[in-house]
Amino acid sequence: MWLALGLAGDPGWALPAFAGCYLVVLLASVCAMDARYGIIPDSMVLALAAGGALQAYLWGPADLWSRGLEAALVFAAAALFRAGYRWLRGHDGLGFGDVKFVAAGTLWIGVEGIPGLLLIAVASALASLLILRAQGHELDRKQAISFGPHLAIGLWWIWVVGSLQGIANV
Repeated sequence: MWLALGLAGDPGWALPAFAGCYLVVLLASVCAMDARYGIIPDSMVLALAAGGALQAYLWGPADLWSRGLEAALVFAAAALFRAGYRWLRGHDGLGFGDVKFVAAGTLWIGVEGIPGLLLIAVASALASLLILRAQGHELDRKQAISFGPHLAIGLWWIWVVGSLQGIANV
């Protein structure tokens, strides 16, 4: 779609196109690492944060400061949720890489996109569990699943929808 806009003479196509390519490659890497090894490496979280910060800066330097503050608040809220869950249940329900991923993703979509990201991620994770169950896998409450791929799907969808709305409003 962005290529079609660029070919149609829209000068604003390059930033969303390059940002989208960067984001999709990075999210695919996060999916592969978390699904295979159960971790989201700090280097990938840093790359996600750097790309989101650059995008926010290019849209407007004021956006960078507000997105940075939002990311810090989302990090604090997610870390508090993680700690509270561990305290209540006695085991982790969310990895620290997931906490950092959501905070870094805030730089891409803003705090207003976080509820949608989480809704999509949880729905995707539940669908995956239902598929595993239908295939005959035994599941219990303490079984860990890689949540990073589901967060990546949520981030991608919310970013794409936000980008399309931004293009439509121009």
